Amino acid sequence: MNTGLLIRRVRLAPEQVSADPRSRRRRTLHPDQRALPIAELAEVDAIYGYSFILTNLELSTPGQAAAVEHRYRHRTSVENVFRDSKLGAALRHLPSGYPQVNTAWMWGALLAATMAGWLHQLTASAGPDGTLAGHGVRDGKAMIATLRHRLIGVPARLVRHAGQLLLRLPPGHGLLAEVLTRLRALPTLS
Repeated sequence: MNTGLLIRRVRLAPEQVSADPRSRRRRTLHPDQRALPIAELAEVDAIYGYSFILTNLELSTPGQAAAVEHRYRHRTSVENVFRDSKLGAALRHLPSGYPQVNTAWMWGALLAATMAGWLHQLTASAGPDGTLAGHGVRDGKAMIATLRHRLIGVPARLVRHAGQLLLRLPPGHGLLAEVLTRLRALPTLS
């Protein structure tokens, strides 16, 4: 079994590099470039970000190398789901010394991740006042903790008006109202 190293170099514009030292793109820079302040990076002709993939897959042709890179780049979206399940759902409680407890937490994490996936589908094309923009959103999909904060943990009142039960939401929670409207519009199983 051979081990191969795939190195990717990407030319970056200075405005693409964040000043935040935790930024993934900034961490791909050469240490000498990373040490420069952002203002000096604008004066540099070329900024290159480097990423490395160490693999035991076949890399002997350019097509195989491109396929390996594609595989590993798309694998990161799965890792985001794992991180999401750990930070926003029940996976942070693992491992336990009791197999039954591990099973319960795994089922809880699976249920939370599935519900988050459904909520992603329901909020995918929300209106301008109810979009999930800003902190906690990655590639147009909110993390589980953000969904919990913006949709599930919303303080509301259940009131009776004209013989009907109504859910009164506080101002500024249009996204939850949009999701509830979309849920009511789903076809029922009979």
